[in-house]
Amino acid sequence: METTQSPSMNQSELVKVAELLSRSKNTVVLAGAGMSKESGIPTFRGKGGLWTINGEPPLNQYEIFLDDPKKWWSEKFTPNNKEDSFATALDQSKPNDGHNALVQLERLGIISHLITQNVDDLHRQAGQISITEIHGNRYWIRCIACNSRWPKNSISIQKDLLPPRCEICNGILKSDTVMFGEPIPPNLLQDCHDATRKADLFLTIGTSAIVYPAGQFPIMALEKGIPLIEINPETTPLSEFTKINLRGPSGQILPELIKLISENQV
Repeated sequence: METTQSPSMNQSELVKVAELLSRSKNTVVLAGAGMSKESGIPTFRGKGGLWTINGEPPLNQYEIFLDDPKKWWSEKFTPNNKEDSFATALDQSKPNDGHNALVQLERLGIISHLITQNVDDLHRQAGQISITEIHGNRYWIRCIACNSRWPKNSISIQKDLLPPRCEICNGILKSDTVMFGEPIPPNLLQDCHDATRKADLFLTIGTSAIVYPAGQFPIMALEKGIPLIEINPETTPLSEFTKINLRGPSGQILPELIKLISENQV
C-alpha cells in the first residue's frame, strides 16, 4: 500500500530518527493500542473506547476465574448472542503498514525486540519474531502454574473435562489474555527487562505508556540514557521526556523511515 506523508510529519525529524535507527543494533519497541486502531480495532480507553462506552470489566476478574475456573470455561461453551464488537473487529483485522514496517526493521537487524501491549496477534501475523506479548494473546492458551503457552487451535478442550489441564504440569489452563487482577507472568517481565537493558534505542509507538508494568520500560530506558523516540498522533505524558516526537500514525511514519534508510539518505 502506498503511503502519503502526513502534513504534521517533520522531514528533518524523520531524518534524525532514520539516522538513529540506521546506527542502532538493539532497538527495542513498545507498541500499544494505537497500532491496533490503525487496523480497525477499537481502543479500550479514551473517546469512543470500549470501556468508556460499556464500562470496565470487574477489577477482580482473575479472582473470579480462580474461584470457579470450571464455570468460567463452561461459559465459553455457552452460545452468546450478545454483540461483541471487539471480537468481531479482531477477527476481521489484518496487519497494517506499521506492523509490516516493524517486521522489515527486524529483518534489517535494527529492531532486536518488540514489547506489545496488544492482544490481537497482528504482530505475529505480520511476521515479527522477537516479541513479548506482555498482556497476552487472544488466540493463545496459557497454564497459570508453569506459564507454558500454546495457540488455541493446537489444544483440544473437551466440554466434559473442565477446566482443561496442562499436559506438562497439570496446572489449570486459561486464556492467555491477562485479566484484571492477574499478575503478568514473571518470565515475560524478565524478557522485557533483559531486552531493555541491552537496548541502544527505544521507540514507543501508539501508546501513552501510562499502563504498568509496560510503562516502566521506556522509563527504564530514559534512566539508562538510551534515546527515546515517540511515534504517536497525539502527545502523551511521556512526550516531554522523549528525544524526538514524530506525530502521526505508525502506518505512515514507519514506512517513511524505512524509505530513508533504504535510499541511503541518512
